[in-house]
Amino acid sequence: MSRYPSLQIHPGRGLGFLILGASLHDVLTRLKAQPHLYPTIHVSYSPAQPLLAPVVLDLPANGFRLRFDGPDQRLRLIEILDFGKTQLSYKNIDLVKLPEATAAVSAKPGNPGQHGPAFRHVYNRLMGPTFPGEYFPPQDATGSHTGLYILSYPGLAFTFPLQHTAWSSTADFVSLLSSNAAASAKSLAIFIGNSWHEARQTLFVQPCLNPRSLALSMKGKEHQPDEVDLVNVCGGGVVELVRRSSTPFRVILGETTPQDLVAELGPPDAIYRKNDHRLSIHRTRRRKQRASHGSYGVSPARSDDLFDTDQSSAHTTTDDSDVEDHIDPREDDHEQPAAKCFYNYFHHGFDVFISYPSNPSPPFPHLRSSAHPTTPPKAMGHLVATKILLHGNVPGSYPFNRYRRSRWVIDAETSGSIDGLDSETSFSTLSEELRNVWKGNYASEQAEKAMQNAIVLDRDWGDSPGSSYEVLEGWEDGEPAQKKGSAAQQGSGSGTTQIFGFPGMLFEVLKNDTGLVQGSEHPGIMWILDSPPPPRPHQDEPPACAQQSMPSPASKLLPKNWKSTLCLPRTSFPARNERTDRDKYLGKCTKDLYRWQRETRTTEHEGDFVLHDGPPFANGPLHIGHALNKILKDITCRFQLSLGKRVDFVPGWDCHGLPIEIKALEQQPACVPVGSSVLREPGEIRRIASRLAHDAFTKQRDDFQQWGIMADWDKPWKTMDQDYELRQLEIFKSMVKKGLIHRRRKPVYWSPSSRTALAEAELEYRDNHNSTAAYVKFPMDLDVRHCRGSQLWSYPQTGSGCVRVNALIWTTTPWTLPANRAIAVRSDIMYYIVNNPTHGRLLIASTAVKELEKVLPDGFEVIDNIMGEHLVGQKYWDPIYGAETQQRPMLNAWFVSSEIGTGLVHMAPGHGMDDYETCQQHGISAYAPVDDAGCFVANALPTWAKDLGSRPVLFEGNAWVVKVLGSCGSLVKAYDHCHKYPYDWRTDQPVIVRATEQWFADVGQIQETALKSLETVNFLPASGRARLRSFVNSRAEWCISRQRTWGVPIPALYLKDGGKAIMTSESIEHIIKVVAERGTNAWFTDAENDPGWIAPSLLDQFGMHKIRRGQDTMDVWFDSGTSWTTMLKDGDKQICAPADVYLEGTDQHRGWFQSSLLTYVAQQSIRTTDQAAGSSAALAPFKSLMTHGFVLDGEGRKMSKSIGNVISPEQIIEGTLLPRNAFSGGHDVLGPDALRLWVASTDYTSDVKVNLSFLQSVQTTLKKYRITFKFTLGALQDFRGPLTYVSNELAVQHRMAILKLQQVHDSIRVHYSNGEYNRAVADINRYIAQDVSAFYMEAVKDVLYTDRGEARWQAQLTLLIIHQGLQTMLAPVTPLLIEETWEHTSDYIKEAFPHPLQTQWPMQKARLDLFKDAQLAKDLPLLDEARKAINTAQERARSAKCMGSSLDCHVMLQFEKVGPGIRNASQCFQRYLPDLATIFVVSQVD
Repeated sequence: MSRYPSLQIHPGRGLGFLILGASLHDVLTRLKAQPHLYPTIHVSYSPAQPLLAPVVLDLPANGFRLRFDGPDQRLRLIEILDFGKTQLSYKNIDLVKLPEATAAVSAKPGNPGQHGPAFRHVYNRLMGPTFPGEYFPPQDATGSHTGLYILSYPGLAFTFPLQHTAWSSTADFVSLLSSNAAASAKSLAIFIGNSWHEARQTLFVQPCLNPRSLALSMKGKEHQPDEVDLVNVCGGGVVELVRRSSTPFRVILGETTPQDLVAELGPPDAIYRKNDHRLSIHRTRRRKQRASHGSYGVSPARSDDLFDTDQSSAHTTTDDSDVEDHIDPREDDHEQPAAKCFYNYFHHGFDVFISYPSNPSPPFPHLRSSAHPTTPPKAMGHLVATKILLHGNVPGSYPFNRYRRSRWVIDAETSGSIDGLDSETSFSTLSEELRNVWKGNYASEQAEKAMQNAIVLDRDWGDSPGSSYEVLEGWEDGEPAQKKGSAAQQGSGSGTTQIFGFPGMLFEVLKNDTGLVQGSEHPGIMWILDSPPPPRPHQDEPPACAQQSMPSPASKLLPKNWKSTLCLPRTSFPARNERTDRDKYLGKCTKDLYRWQRETRTTEHEGDFVLHDGPPFANGPLHIGHALNKILKDITCRFQLSLGKRVDFVPGWDCHGLPIEIKALEQQPACVPVGSSVLREPGEIRRIASRLAHDAFTKQRDDFQQWGIMADWDKPWKTMDQDYELRQLEIFKSMVKKGLIHRRRKPVYWSPSSRTALAEAELEYRDNHNSTAAYVKFPMDLDVRHCRGSQLWSYPQTGSGCVRVNALIWTTTPWTLPANRAIAVRSDIMYYIVNNPTHGRLLIASTAVKELEKVLPDGFEVIDNIMGEHLVGQKYWDPIYGAETQQRPMLNAWFVSSEIGTGLVHMAPGHGMDDYETCQQHGISAYAPVDDAGCFVANALPTWAKDLGSRPVLFEGNAWVVKVLGSCGSLVKAYDHCHKYPYDWRTDQPVIVRATEQWFADVGQIQETALKSLETVNFLPASGRARLRSFVNSRAEWCISRQRTWGVPIPALYLKDGGKAIMTSESIEHIIKVVAERGTNAWFTDAENDPGWIAPSLLDQFGMHKIRRGQDTMDVWFDSGTSWTTMLKDGDKQICAPADVYLEGTDQHRGWFQSSLLTYVAQQSIRTTDQAAGSSAALAPFKSLMTHGFVLDGEGRKMSKSIGNVISPEQIIEGTLLPRNAFSGGHDVLGPDALRLWVASTDYTSDVKVNLSFLQSVQTTLKKYRITFKFTLGALQDFRGPLTYVSNELAVQHRMAILKLQQVHDSIRVHYSNGEYNRAVADINRYIAQDVSAFYMEAVKDVLYTDRGEARWQAQLTLLIIHQGLQTMLAPVTPLLIEETWEHTSDYIKEAFPHPLQTQWPMQKARLDLFKDAQLAKDLPLLDEARKAINTAQERARSAKCMGSSLDCHVMLQFEKVGPGIRNASQCFQRYLPDLATIFVVSQVD
């Protein structure tokens, strides 16, 4: 069974259960009830126009998006954006076949989407013929060459990418979309209408005939009450509910009973009871189970659709009882608190308050008649509906998503300027009109002002539906109810909503810091009351008690609001990270900050700091390793910026190389069969590769910026830029002039899968590679005159003193035996001649006897021995070639081991580096009968071995050689052997060693200079020095040529006759000039005989028909290794100053670090040669070299898609790896700072693990940061005191806090300077937890909240210093958080201090040094010890339930022993005795 969600497509109707026209509330309810299928739901809307712009639900894990209109919040458009995450079908035919192995819900954000259905599948199988659609050409700004063709059917439209060059308005669309120029469908839209062209004009405004309720849309459901379309507020406590198909239902407040409501509207979704603040969610029952209750039972029709949408209620129960079980209609005790409750109709969009009747509200003045008499309430002894709450469900309001949007109209007479008052009317207009309606109906002008004197509420996502009741109760009692998590006050303030009153109705309106939200000043909730709300006291009017008059029944006294007497912290700084503000802060703390420091800071001040970027590969999406690397660089740069330096960090990209070329080759025409040897022309390959690299570069650049990386993003460098390629060719020319570049035939690592030579840095070594190992006999006539024994003399001799024996070799590469040219021995090893019944006399090393016992089960005896020095020069026959060749020599070689194998090594100089070097010394040439594809070459093999031709050497060819050896009697044993073996890191396939003609850089000439240049480099970690030295020391030559197309061409010319290479300074200089005019692509695309590429002197010498251009390209490590040329200053054409830092992964010791070092040192050696003697010693291109490890999962495993343990940076940023929020049902967005804090918290010098527990600690830490800043910003909002103090004028608790800040400030600067970012973060966290939260905040809260004089100013000044210190210390790690704190900082502080991201650390330290207190610094450890002891004693007392608050404590300090130490301690505590109670946060200290 498929693990993908499976949904049927219904054109013009919907997708599965998602029916067009359904309400946002119903859709969200259904989606959130199935988190295993729909794990991620992103809601977006327009804050400026929440009821005009559409509301969008994005389900990235399922690949589709839902769009709702703003006013009615009904589903209007379903978009399929990724066909690989949900199994879609139409009439039981799948749109795309999905693999069964991977569930859709496991799809990671950022992964490339599944291709949609092909046009032929849609046209021929699914939908059939249709009319031509619309074509949209590519936009110039995107740089894309692909347009979009929208193929439309009734209620359905597919989008197909189409190459713009193929588009023609006269062409048949069926032919176009069936051709190779069109790709599979990119997206699918489901809508109501005959075609997309027709429907899109009125998509969000046309009437919708489908019901809002998903339950009503489903077939086979039992009857349920009709849905309410509109609420008509008639006035006088009368509300008319206009229903979709039934007759309207009138609710008369004070008369309509709960039974009436259930009969007409169905049972409520929940009941909120005032007495215990409990929300009861009802389960449904079948009617036959409760038939006796008739219409009072809960309708079973909602049994499959009822889900609790209010996740916030802490006191929620689920009840199986029916409505009447909660409210007894016979109850006549008006004081019974359980009687008052809300009927919550989530699916209708309103609540009805059930209580006992009170005075009715007046009708609208123009409707006053006998139809609306003003009469006292009837003497009813039962409960009735007394209030209705209509929920506007405005996006951004606290109850958003909890209710279906309720649309209403007010049946009041309005001015001629507007048509009427409804739920889409802005409140400013609505308020003005209602004031005119009721004008002249107030007792006095003061009464009217009092009614319109709004109260301000702090509404948040933790408020339950019942909170509305508490607000109403507070209004009627004269003061809004105060509850945990909410604040209410009169007038203006920092609340989120305001309440305005009119006779018979109240409006709750969204509010922000500047007043009503512009564009969204729509009522979030409308209350319809059975009695008019009491007037509010006006702000300018003294309270009733001040007038010494008795309160009237219509105007109750306000109780004293003690909260208003406190100086509580108030700030607009949010407690949570908001995704909507991210882009604003990102731009300010990245691009804007980088531009500011480059323009305003000069090198004469603190100097430049240059971090040279190691270029990432422009191929594929970014991964968690990229995040570790780039964020470490950014933290380093930001710290240097805080020291006052001007940062130079220009990002770069490595754009050439095999992976991109392979992708380009994959984009062959459809007419070319898969695996065909027919390839594109080089020019076409380079064009496609360039586009692929540019697209990847653009995407990666945008993603890097989302991580808060401060860099010169406007001017990055790329290795495929023409100016970069020209500088690279200049370096190459200089190395040729120095004699460092040469061409020869020698063994190199060769990748058959890539068909190119590889450098060591392009290899990955696998420990579990399986090879066929073999013991093979090589016959020889051994000269026994040097044998130490005499037994061998008794055997038949073949010549003068010679006896036939077999030299036994062991190899793991039998396929190299056809290329054998010698056997290596070591002169200082003792060799035995042993006799075996099966294989005769064998020559082996004496140390191999034990291993040979395993190989020869029938045993053997040692018959003689001989030293290796006497074997050197003796001859043997090759068992494969036999008599076809002459005898071959035994040579002495240092690499022969006595520990492994038999002590004799077969040498194939064409397939081994060491073999080649040894054979070269004896004039033996390299021979390699293997082609570029890694197959044997038939014409290079002996006559009998022609069958080996075209067989892959690593597979069939290897097995064939073993078979041949067995047939000729030379094979002793063959078996599978698991060992370490090199693989091509790009294709993930094994490589071979093969002799080919290649270009090499002679590293040996500059090796010592390069090693010496490392002596002045600072390495972090220190082990990096030995690692880099070992790689440089082990490399004598560097193969820099590659047999590929996508890269910088090696500027070599060749004679067509004989293939001799021509490369001189003159020829290269000429080629560079042509490249500057034509570009490197022309090298591959220009005509073969184009004379423009040939220097005039060569044309004169050879003519243009005898010379051809080479096709090799440079190693990509040579590309990136010359990236230091991007640091060249104007006017300097040869060498630049070293960068301050290179920072990359530890694998770059053999890669970019080494190639940069070698090219940089080589260029200096050339410059030294050109200049006079006595030049300074060569330098490395970096002053400091920092390296980091790899990112592993929580179990220490390398991340792999096959394992399923890959974690993307976006998952950390979006918080999707953490458990869902229990209230919202979604994931808490953590933001880029979470990713950065994770990086900074790790010990990057070794491999880094990422797991759930680590990320949870990061989340907790970020919350602590925000809480701390929220406190300090709130405490400083009204700070207007002096900004400087003399240290000894501050109270001791303030001086202690500043001293602690000084200490942590100094230690963190040291950690940052040493690159120990994890230690810096640990110190910051400890400081916030212990010194700020546990000590200082507790010590000064009373003063901050209650004092308005000098003491409060001192506390605020100290908090300001702490606040700025935290900003400075956290700026390198969490720049978005710091930018956000600055956004919410008071203007008074902004005018006095620079931006925290621009603050210089030395200036901050100088300010802290003004508060130095030597005596306090000496006493501080003792005070801290005492505080810790007191805290420990308090915890014991709390555990024993002997105390609560710390202020319950009276502390007595006793000194039992007498001595100098005790005397000093006593003096210390006496010195601070008046302040000890404050320091320890207790009542008294003696």
